[in-house]
Amino acid sequence: MSALVDKQTEWRSKVATAALGLISREGLKGASLRAIARELDSTTGVLTHYFRNKDELLLFVLETIMTRLAEIMVQAADGTQGLKRLKVMMLGILPTTPELVTIWRVWLAFVGAALGDSGLVEEHKRYYANFKAFIGEELAVLQAGGEISSELDLDFEAAAWIATFDGIGVNMIAAPQSYSPEELETLVSRYLQTLEP
Repeated sequence: MSALVDKQTEWRSKVATAALGLISREGLKGASLRAIARELDSTTGVLTHYFRNKDELLLFVLETIMTRLAEIMVQAADGTQGLKRLKVMMLGILPTTPELVTIWRVWLAFVGAALGDSGLVEEHKRYYANFKAFIGEELAVLQAGGEISSELDLDFEAAAWIATFDGIGVNMIAAPQSYSPEELETLVSRYLQTLEP
């Protein structure tokens, strides 16, 4: 049974990778089951064995990129503390590598598609709420340690952290805007200075 589960997990991961590349290049409209199957040199029948329909597959892709962003952020922050931890988490998941550019392009494709899809809207709300809660917890630790102002509304600041991060990342993808590592660090540092006591 374990080998079967491993095989299913491996295949679903391959499907997600193929879909990520396709969506990054052609958007969600170009990511039909047939097109994804073609990317895998497979058939739509094989895909529907693992995913009931395109919507289920796309939600799996969205979950995959959000999970990957969380992994990258945690890895970047490993061993750091204080405001530096917030800085490296933000810098760690901005679109500065080919993998992260792909993730951001796919995420933006989902954001655009969500405007007319109540299911995707709800998924985005859920991921946003989870991400905001995570940042809120990080801020609460900093506030308890006196590293950021005790006057701050942490719910608002968590939303501001995400808005700052989103703004920089979207600009890098949509413009496209290329910032040097030093410029990115300056942008993030300017925001973090607003949190200091």
